[in-house]
Amino acid sequence: MKKLLLLTTVLSVVSVSASAHAAPITKDNWDFTASGLMGGYYGISETKKQYAVNSMPNRWVYRTDALFGANYHFSPDHQLGIFGNFTLVYREHDKDYRDGDWRFYPFVTDKSKYGDITVGYVYGAAHELHKGAKEITFFGIDDTNMTYYLSNPNWGNGKHSVKFATPKSTAIMNDGRAAKIKYISPEIGNTKFGFSYTPKNENRRGLVSRYAHYELEEDGYTAAMQNRWELPDNSTLYTSMGYGIFNRTDNEMSFGITWVKDNFNIAAGYKNAWIKGNKNPITYKAKSSYLPALFDNYRESNAYNVSMGYQFENFKTNLAYLHTEASNTRNSDDLYIWSNVYSANKYIDLFLVGAYLNAKGVEKYADDNSKGYAVVTGIGLKF
Repeated sequence: MKKLLLLTTVLSVVSVSASAHAAPITKDNWDFTASGLMGGYYGISETKKQYAVNSMPNRWVYRTDALFGANYHFSPDHQLGIFGNFTLVYREHDKDYRDGDWRFYPFVTDKSKYGDITVGYVYGAAHELHKGAKEITFFGIDDTNMTYYLSNPNWGNGKHSVKFATPKSTAIMNDGRAAKIKYISPEIGNTKFGFSYTPKNENRRGLVSRYAHYELEEDGYTAAMQNRWELPDNSTLYTSMGYGIFNRTDNEMSFGITWVKDNFNIAAGYKNAWIKGNKNPITYKAKSSYLPALFDNYRESNAYNVSMGYQFENFKTNLAYLHTEASNTRNSDDLYIWSNVYSANKYIDLFLVGAYLNAKGVEKYADDNSKGYAVVTGIGLKF
């Protein structure tokens, strides 16, 4: 945090110094923003071990995602902002079991013609510029939230127990929303570049939670490139490539592609993860009840996804598939999601989502195998 506080201070000084001759500070130079989605979702699902508290399907999920912030405009092409992402989730399970959680991620930005600098609790550059399979709901195909309804023994990120025996995304996200500094360049020709630095990786949101510290607390780096190609048939092709290294031993490489033609799109992504050296091996034996065996097996793995989507005026539909597998064990996942969204007006969205999951564990007949389906419907209020 000391490193990040220093970086934040430097960012503020640079912003003020660079804008010393810009417009004077007045209330007219400020703008404020508040946006988000509040929704209630009802799901019918059936998965293995569905009556165990830690893996039972949810029936109702209430979720709010919001972004609040303010920008100060030094000039038309230079602004400094302070923001916060807020997520609140409340779940009602079978058998009268209820729980919930909330998360808050603050960050500051400096945007100018020279690029965007961000300091705070955000995803890294390789995650931001990645162009993999698309999704049209917050459930997602990468880092999916369908685990609200489908139990996957390979993925677990509770307050007091963590296990990721397979990756959950084709995007690079080992450092998750741990505090970091990130730079995204302006588009140079048809290309954007990005870099990010994370002082500590013990908070790997989506991989190792902040409640279960990883055995090493070393830094992480990501770098990425995204290209945009305007094709002769008036379609657009996006490509991306990213690289990350975490804890000096964990390496990841990602690739993505998206093709857009009018209201139609096709996309795909791929990621490979590997460990270099023997300094920090995968945990094959349980370290504690909080960190079971193979909780970090995603560190040597592969993942790929594909999607196809179309928009008919106010109605959008999207079909997506994700496959993940560990390199050294039998652990793997196959997830299919068909998402549909109807925008009744600019404030209200109606959702219908179907999904199927087949998750395999270390042994063929062990309890860490699961398969099942879910059908979810809901309504969301946009603001």
